[in-house]
Amino acid sequence: MDLESLHHIGKLGKPWGNQGELTVHLEDCDLDDLVHAGSLFVDIEGQKVPFFFNKLYDKGRTGVLVKFDDFNDPESASILVGRELYAPPGLLIDGSDESWDPEDCIGMLVRDEEHGELGEVTAIEGSDKNPVLVIQHGTEEVMVPMADDIILGIDPEDNSLLVRTPPGLIAFYREQ
Repeated sequence: MDLESLHHIGKLGKPWGNQGELTVHLEDCDLDDLVHAGSLFVDIEGQKVPFFFNKLYDKGRTGVLVKFDDFNDPESASILVGRELYAPPGLLIDGSDESWDPEDCIGMLVRDEEHGELGEVTAIEGSDKNPVLVIQHGTEEVMVPMADDIILGIDPEDNSLLVRTPPGLIAFYREQ
């Protein structure tokens, strides 16, 4: 990845709770501008180091919190306090592009965070309010809803989508 394409989004604050979550002081974007899982880059002594996260959410008066996969307690997460935070291009939602259409996903490779590569999007079905990806998975078609909590990220450079399919969905198709 070209580190020059990273976007500064803010700074990491103090740990919150006992699960290793950190507060995030967003400076150059809003929470709604970000995909809420994937990887963020932390500046550690001038090096941009990627960390995978599975939660990025608003916690009311506490503000925005992030839960990185590698840190499960406040003590280990505290090494990141005060460090600058960057997002790769695929993690930013460009609200200025009103012309984006779910049909743009046709031809993209879909990867599930648990099941790995699912296949290529061959069509979009459903309605405008509830589009569904049709993915060619071997000889089978797998249908995955295009919901905010399922689509984790879009990587335009790699022409791929990262998804988190609902529990049991892939098993359902494998049993067919």
